[in-house]
Amino acid sequence: MKMNPARLIAPVMLLAAACPLLAAQLGDPAAPLEIAEWIKGEPVDLAAAKGKKIVVVEFWATWCGPCRTSIPHLTEMQKKFANRGVVFVGVSDETSAKVKPFVDQMGEKMDYTVAIDRDNKTSEGYMKAFGVNGIPHAFIVDKEGRVAWQGHPMAGLDKALDRMAANTFDLGVEKKRDGAQRKLQEYFELASNEGEDEQLDKLAVQIAALDKELGGINPGEPLDLAGLRRSARFQSVMRDYQRALASGRGEAELTKLEQKATPFAPPGFKFSEFKGQFQLQRLFQDYYRALTRPGNETKAAELAKQLEGIESSNAEVQNEIAWTILTDERIKNRNLPLAMKFARAAVAASDGKDANILDTYARALFDTGKVSEAIEQQKRAVELCDDKEKQAEFKQTLQRYQAGAKSGSGGRG
Repeated sequence: MKMNPARLIAPVMLLAAACPLLAAQLGDPAAPLEIAEWIKGEPVDLAAAKGKKIVVVEFWATWCGPCRTSIPHLTEMQKKFANRGVVFVGVSDETSAKVKPFVDQMGEKMDYTVAIDRDNKTSEGYMKAFGVNGIPHAFIVDKEGRVAWQGHPMAGLDKALDRMAANTFDLGVEKKRDGAQRKLQEYFELASNEGEDEQLDKLAVQIAALDKELGGINPGEPLDLAGLRRSARFQSVMRDYQRALASGRGEAELTKLEQKATPFAPPGFKFSEFKGQFQLQRLFQDYYRALTRPGNETKAAELAKQLEGIESSNAEVQNEIAWTILTDERIKNRNLPLAMKFARAAVAASDGKDANILDTYARALFDTGKVSEAIEQQKRAVELCDDKEKQAEFKQTLQRYQAGAKSGSGGRG
């Protein structure tokens, strides 16, 4: 399964803005599940589950890479805790037409209840109420019908459920930890602004005391307020840097922002690579729009020439560009040489060791009539793939290429 090509169409925002402060609190009554359609599994009614079941409500989307990573983990937890009265519900705000094929393709890998939100009502009752912007994100509704835990599904959810199953879960402690995490969030937001050092220092004392009292605000993760402060300042400056790039500001202003961000940059960060990736994605965004809107053929051709001259070392971005050109249904006139350029560059940038990228390269070869080379690359993709379902998909593609070789036909199919 490829990453969602639509990620390349939106303006690049590689650095997330700070989340708003949480409004709801742990221990509050859980909002009802307002569902437009149940895609998989039996409908779940929180009122009926009260006193009987623990319900994990997880928010996700088909386009979200981290969500796809967490899906097998959620399936494992559903199996593990099923006999302990725990029900998992994955809620997406996408359409049934997007979610159902995805769930069908995932099969047993996504073996828990899946639902479509009704007009974002469920999301408002959980995500918005708790001030959460990013997915995947999960909430535990305990047998009392209260929101007892919230966080990333791969960061403590299983441990919280273990404690509930063993009757050692302490909602008071979790509320205190949640409040401490809220202070961390406040600290991050303050650190994004210059001239807040005195207030930051006072808040740091409070946070350090809470970390000691709780045995870790985020269990298993050492508290690093200095690192958090650097990260906040870096993201703040880099948001200005992205805006400057997007508006075409001069090199003098960009250099000034680079100098401002450098003391806070993570090890190995290179502004030239960031700038190149940003410009590539912005240019491809314009190219995609020109390709998919009638009457823009001349503009699309001009942008294609610009894309041909761009070099990048980011294998993932180049792979997604190639795959979009080769497969996106909205693109009617595919520039196969351009797709091949990016597919080859992605292979080179990944040292030919990424199965997904080799699958894209094989598709580019097949669509340009180089069937024998496509077969060779697809075989490599199958060999390198360690995901059984994806490997089966790659094998089907290989069989199609082999059939094309026997019939003497290459090209798109």
